Order: sequence, then structure tokens, then C-alpha cells
Amino acid sequence: MARINAKTELFLYHLLWTAEMIVTASYTNLGESFESWAYKSGFLRRVHELEKRQFLESDIDPETLQRVYRLTDAGKLLALGGRDPRERWGRAWDGKWRLVLFDIPIDNNKTRLRLRRILRQHHFGCLQQSVWLSPDPLAALKEKIDKDPVAAKVFVCLEAQPCAGEMTEDIVKAAWNFSKINDAYQEHIQFLNALSKNGAPTSWQKLQDWLEQEKILWENCLKQDPLLPRSLLPKDYLGEKSWATRLRAMQQISNKISATKAKA
Repeated sequence: MARINAKTELFLYHLLWTAEMIVTASYTNLGESFESWAYKSGFLRRVHELEKRQFLESDIDPETLQRVYRLTDAGKLLALGGRDPRERWGRAWDGKWRLVLFDIPIDNNKTRLRLRRILRQHHFGCLQQSVWLSPDPLAALKEKIDKDPVAAKVFVCLEAQPCAGEMTEDIVKAAWNFSKINDAYQEHIQFLNALSKNGAPTSWQKLQDWLEQEKILWENCLKQDPLLPRSLLPKDYLGEKSWATRLRAMQQISNKISATKAKA
């Protein structure tokens, strides 16, 4: 995934939810002029950087003759943390588990820890410390391992299907800690629900602060969640509920921006 600095990443995240409302017009929004907010947040500098890297595109609104900025598909994916939950949940599963098994001597613990870190980064589930699995093909993992001469040739990759009556749901719950994953989503949902109770932020700075906190909570969810195909998800899984709540919250913010713009 492309790397950008933290402030630009937050700015990109901001645009993910409000891009089509952010234009170069002069109007008063959320208790502060857009120009004032844009100057303080380094808006134009970040816009130029994101356009140059093709994460952002712009055009002229034919009715208002004002420039409107929108994220490209690459920009949206980057703002989502490199994985689109809807795409990941909606993908098909072919019924095969991809297993990674390894037995690295204890005196080579550095290699063992590095391999486990790579497996976690690729959202593998852990059945045992040396037995990991994923529902997805291993091309991306293989490419990563092949680039690391230390970790190469220390593991075996297999495609397998249960053959002794094992239940898919039991395998999923054994490999990933969905109790912990749901705790993270529950915290995120509670934060979002507070928006309905307290109302949308009343200034651009408060909006930015709110988005930053929401981003932290959402990233904590994704850090733990493998985003399995929907057919593999536990019945009590909260990820899709959290996402739906998130969309409603962002729509509330969008409506707030649109309403204050109309009054200007």
C-alpha cells in the first residue's frame, strides 16, 4: 500500500466522506469559513500532493463553475486502509483452506517471529503457533516470502478441506479471536451512536477531530479483523453492523455540511 504522512492520510480520510462537499467556493460552513479551515489544515498543499499521486481528481461543476475534488478509486482504497470491507465480505470462497506450516529451530527465533508477523499482516488465522490458515490464495504471501531470503524455504503451503467432520464455524472461531474483534467493533459503534445523540460537529476543526478519533477506532477494528467472506462470518459478527452505522453517521455529517452550505 502506498505510504503518505499521517496528516495527509487523515486529510485523505476526511475527503473519503466529505469530498464532494469540499469546493473552492467562499461560504461559511460549520461556524467557520471554508477558506479559514483550508488555510489552517494545509488544504491546497495536500490537494496538490494527492492530485500529483493520482489519489485525488477534480473538475469544474458546470452549474456553479466551481472546482470540486473527489477521490479516485486508488484514493478511496488508500483511505480505507488498503482493504474495502464491502468487497472483502462479498468475495466468493471456494471451500478450500490455505495452510502455512513451518518448524523453525528455536535458535532462529528472529526468522520465526518475522514469518509470524508477515502472516498476521496478511490476516491469517492462527490454529497453532506454527499452523496458520487463510481462505484466500497465497500468491501475495508467496511473493512477500520470496523477497525475504531469510524466511524462504522454511515453510510448506497446502490447500486443504476438512475431512473428519470439522465444522467451518469451529475452524474460524479457533483461528481468529472474534470475541476481541467484536469488542473493537462495539466500541466503534458506541462512538458513532453518540453522534446521533449529540449532533454533528459544529466547526471544521471539531469535524476533523471527530474524524480522526473515528479513524483510530475503525483502524483498530481492521487491524484485528481478517474481513472474511460473508459465508465464513460468525452469526454474532459485528463488522457489518459497524460499517452500516458508520455510513449513517457519515451521511449525518454530509447532511450537516450541505444544510449549512445552503444557508450561506
